[in-house]
Amino acid sequence: MTAIEQNTFESEVLEAEQPVLVYFWATWCQSCKMMSPKMDQMAAENASRYKMVKVDIGENPELAEKYEIMATPTLMLFRPGKSKPAEIHAGFGARPYIEEVLEKYL
Repeated sequence: MTAIEQNTFESEVLEAEQPVLVYFWATWCQSCKMMSPKMDQMAAENASRYKMVKVDIGENPELAEKYEIMATPTLMLFRPGKSKPAEIHAGFGARPYIEEVLEKYL
């Protein structure tokens, strides 16, 4: 899973030609530490279906503010050509639930 920053968010997410799942996380977040390996595995297994990127909110407070990230981890699914997320999930989530939500848009 690729780590992106404020200066690459537009090109990596908003201009992407496939759906993008953005994983907002923080180094100090205990839930993120548990969820990150699952997200890395999902990214590797589904690279042909959608793109997954991660944003460290501690290093990118502008993005956290812009997308109103109030809890970590937060997942946002962006569809091609759309500037607003199609789906948002805040907090720790089980992989089957996340995959079920993704299936609605893929």
